[in-house]
Amino acid sequence: MTTATTTNYVFVYDVFLKDAVKHVKIVSYINTWARAEAAGKLYQLPTGLPILVEEENAGKVYGEVMTFQEFDTVLEIIDSQEGYRSDVPQQSRLLREIREVTISETGEKVQAYVYVFPKEKFNAKEMYAVHAHGGDWRKFVMMPRFDGYEH
Repeated sequence: MTTATTTNYVFVYDVFLKDAVKHVKIVSYINTWARAEAAGKLYQLPTGLPILVEEENAGKVYGEVMTFQEFDTVLEIIDSQEGYRSDVPQQSRLLREIREVTISETGEKVQAYVYVFPKEKFNAKEMYAVHAHGGDWRKFVMMPRFDGYEH
């Protein structure tokens, strides 16, 4: 449930994580950074990108919460990657919504922008989405696979 209409925090769980491929695009703007978790279920798409889906009793998705200098500039960068269109949100790939996020180290709860896949559009089977067990995309993509292939 959303209680705030704006926030200074952004929660990331994908390519914007510290040391991930797109982090370089936002690193120079970061004011604060902390490991964090949000409610949801994490899936990985065939493209390799993860999505957070809101489901009943879904569990936690692990990522990082940040504040930024030039906040609007950073939102434009992240919106572009996540396929969020502020002019027509209903046509966006992911929705940018304000959700409660818990800072892992302190247990503090903050309201943060979280990019969420619309649950009414989600169909794991049709999308070939794989549940990212454990809710931590970085650990999931680095997890050893038992498919006979040497990673």
